[in-house]
Amino acid sequence: SLQNFLANTSLSTPVRSITSQTPAVRSPKMKTFAFITNLSFIILSNSLFHTSVISMSNVGKPRFVTNRMCPYAQKAWIALELTGAKYDFKEISLYGPNGKPNWFWEMNPQGTVPVLDCDGVVCADSDLILDRIPQGLVSGGEKLLPCSMKENITSWRRGINEMLPIGKNAVLGGDKTKLFQKLMQMDAMVNAPYLCGNEVTIADCHAFPFVWRLNTEFDLDKTCPNLQKWLDYCEENNAAFSKTIQSSWWWWW
Repeated sequence: SLQNFLANTSLSTPVRSITSQTPAVRSPKMKTFAFITNLSFIILSNSLFHTSVISMSNVGKPRFVTNRMCPYAQKAWIALELTGAKYDFKEISLYGPNGKPNWFWEMNPQGTVPVLDCDGVVCADSDLILDRIPQGLVSGGEKLLPCSMKENITSWRRGINEMLPIGKNAVLGGDKTKLFQKLMQMDAMVNAPYLCGNEVTIADCHAFPFVWRLNTEFDLDKTCPNLQKWLDYCEENNAAFSKTIQSSWWWWW
């Protein structure tokens, strides 16, 4: 240990030349230099060992780079929470004077969130992340895509993606008729308590951030009661959803 080294080392310890076996001159300066050199080596070795231990502790743990206000990142975040797996959460600022860090641009040259890194397998798209998590990329993800529900889950995910440009147009002051027609179609598809039945699935992860935002704008209680009940159920009965809800948030454009 460092304490033993200090106790057993004196300033009279001779220094051997790197290029010669002739004893070095035992001047006070050389003795002090020897002590400092050996001490620096001990401290550096201890630091490297500590760093190695920290790095080893993160092996195999997914790294999730995100921004809490983004709905695309939120749907991936919900899925990660539902797996029950441990992961490293790293939030970055997407705007502002400092910009995105250089290491993030190296990870994802597109500059978008979310990004999920699992032992070097980097997924830099929210839909891709939701595809890969149930395929075993993250431990516990398989349960989010039950075989008996795959077709229904795919239908929900496709419907949500089709709804996004319609919803954007409605929120920005355009025609709301098409949006409510789409939402009412979805409302009829709800198989409570979750979208596809008794089990929470990737469909719920995919839909929640966007339907939740539309509900804050239009209040779906009267027009889409099943979607409203589903939102309430997810938020009140599953921490994976409630944890990701933010007081300040962005739309999807």
